[in-house]
Amino acid sequence: MKVISFLFFLTIPLLSFSKTFTSKIHHIDESSDGSPHLIMLIEGDVIFLSDNKNEYLDSLKRSKELNRSLKIQTDDQNNFISVGSLKVNMDNSDAFLNKEDHLDVNSSYEPTILNSYNDATQIFRRMRRDYQTNSQCYNRAHIWTWEEYNRSQLRSKKYFLFFTARYIRAYRYHWWFHVTPAVSINGLGDRMLDRRYTVEIKSIKDWTDKFIYSKRSCPIVFKYNDYRNNQYAEHCYLIPVSMYFWQPRDIERRDRLGTEKRSFIKSEVNYAYWEAF
Repeated sequence: MKVISFLFFLTIPLLSFSKTFTSKIHHIDESSDGSPHLIMLIEGDVIFLSDNKNEYLDSLKRSKELNRSLKIQTDDQNNFISVGSLKVNMDNSDAFLNKEDHLDVNSSYEPTILNSYNDATQIFRRMRRDYQTNSQCYNRAHIWTWEEYNRSQLRSKKYFLFFTARYIRAYRYHWWFHVTPAVSINGLGDRMLDRRYTVEIKSIKDWTDKFIYSKRSCPIVFKYNDYRNNQYAEHCYLIPVSMYFWQPRDIERRDRLGTEKRSFIKSEVNYAYWEAF
């Protein structure tokens, strides 16, 4: 990833091993009990900012307000070390997302109902496994659904799994969301096709159990605020959407504007290929 210059750089002594995230902040869950503040990045990562480093919190909040791209350094447990603000950002999707070229437009969306479990298994086995090791889940899922749609006209679903602040704090979890394609099977309901983290198609509960260490069920909701405004009621929430949805911001935009996303967008597909494969 290329960095041109910095507007500011805040540091504390470096640890022996560190990671770097180049991203924007999606939201911040502030601590009121001495536990770390949670810095949620748009790609899905969570950074833990100790409450004794509150001098950094105001800068991070300001960066979020300005929609500023940041270079954040952490230790191997995602604990905050330092942050720099990028004046010119060369590793963000902005360069790709310059216009909305709709690749297909549907006035309504009815997911394909597969005839059998075997049909779903065959789709799962066709999904590409040559993804980049550090690729983002939403980019992998977008290409998997896009390629199968072009191959067989399958209208699949995606399930966004949102981890709450309650769960993240309890298990020091490093993500605030994950997403995977899903298909509907006649008589069986929905099955999850996560080619990165499973070796076969899974039921919804078996899939969430891969990520929810408490094994608690994740309520299915249909509005982003049902997750966002209930951070301490559950460990997780699921939001099912069409294959066209790329990132959580698509769900937020739909809820805010009241309009469904009804097509793949060329720039989003291009960026997903570039980042994930």
